[in-house]
Amino acid sequence: MKNVRRSFSLSALCLALLCMLLGAASIQTANAQASAPPIGSWVNVNKTNGLVVEQNGTCGFLVNGKAKWSGTCRWETPSAKGGILDLQYPMPLQPGHIRWSVIWVNQTTITLDGEAFYKQAN
Repeated sequence: MKNVRRSFSLSALCLALLCMLLGAASIQTANAQASAPPIGSWVNVNKTNGLVVEQNGTCGFLVNGKAKWSGTCRWETPSAKGGILDLQYPMPLQPGHIRWSVIWVNQTTITLDGEAFYKQAN
């Protein structure tokens, strides 16, 4: 009978410890806030490439000042550091998609697939 009680007691202790660990992990996850999409006008260091993302979801990517792609953007899988920017543009059979990994460096700098872009004054 003592073995049954000891086994039950050990199982209850392990379960309580597991619940505490899961609770702590969920609190940390809840505290991490999702980052906002990169709303605004952005250019790379050479000012040859630009990205424009408007509040209403309209966006475009510019090369040498001319629109290379334009359409609507969705902000996907946001994390505390960034997310995926999905630009959907019209094509004859089905919409095209370009997806960039966006990481916020600070309030005026992002990386777009590893290339630094700087926010332009409005």
